[in-house]
Amino acid sequence: MNTSLLKRLTPYLFVAPNTIIFSVFVLLPMIFGLGFSLFDGNFTTGLHSFGFQNYARLFQDNAFLEALLNTFWYVTAVVILNVAISLALAIMLRQTTLGTALARVGFYIPVILSPVVIGVAWRFMFGELGIVNALIGNAGGATIPFFTDPAFARLLVVLASVWAGVGASMVIFIGGLNTIAPELYEAASIDGAVPNVQFWKITLPLLTPTIVLVTTLSIINAFKAFEVLLVLTNGGPGTTTKLLVQKIYQTAFDETNPTYASAMSVVLFLILMVLTAVQSRFSRND
Repeated sequence: MNTSLLKRLTPYLFVAPNTIIFSVFVLLPMIFGLGFSLFDGNFTTGLHSFGFQNYARLFQDNAFLEALLNTFWYVTAVVILNVAISLALAIMLRQTTLGTALARVGFYIPVILSPVVIGVAWRFMFGELGIVNALIGNAGGATIPFFTDPAFARLLVVLASVWAGVGASMVIFIGGLNTIAPELYEAASIDGAVPNVQFWKITLPLLTPTIVLVTTLSIINAFKAFEVLLVLTNGGPGTTTKLLVQKIYQTAFDETNPTYASAMSVVLFLILMVLTAVQSRFSRND
């Protein structure tokens, strides 16, 4: 083979495995999903062309609209808490010592746990006969209906999700903080700037790209949340904590309606694409 041709092909050969995997497991399913959304029926009864009627049906489907609304409040709460808590932890644990290293490990451990394990653990802790209610009962208080009261159920799924993901965001923020030159803080201290002023005038502006990155990843992960909530509340009480991904799963497999579920998936994809584009535009402008 010609040497110059080999040099030109070498970069493509390196990216070929990843491109093939992405195409087979991501790109092609996306294309098939978009195609399925334009049909009606299932693989047992057969498929027939349905046009955009699945999409028209979506916005008349109260169950879908409720799941979409549940998803938006869940994403909003999880993203805000995740960004705020992980940034605070990163600032506190920025300096590398034995104590901060152990603390980082402790906060990061939930990230590597299985979502199913997290759901089971939280259900064990906050169930009617769980550890938390047992401690409250021993202290003379009344048990808290974490899984039967909608407000407590919403709070529980948000806290469990934040606990599971805050460690990863913390690590990203620590990396961002370490890129800020210490000389800037030294100069600010000489000028009389207190730590609070340094945070607002130095840390926060220079950390904006990292904040945008963490926010974007948090939004995407929150929209995809499934296993923890399925194990923890299974969408209950009622449909209070049923999110869009769980609705898509139940429509496709429990109700055996994959074409309608594909239309829901396309809507979810478009929402994520728009939000990611807005975040990217904000990052570029900043």
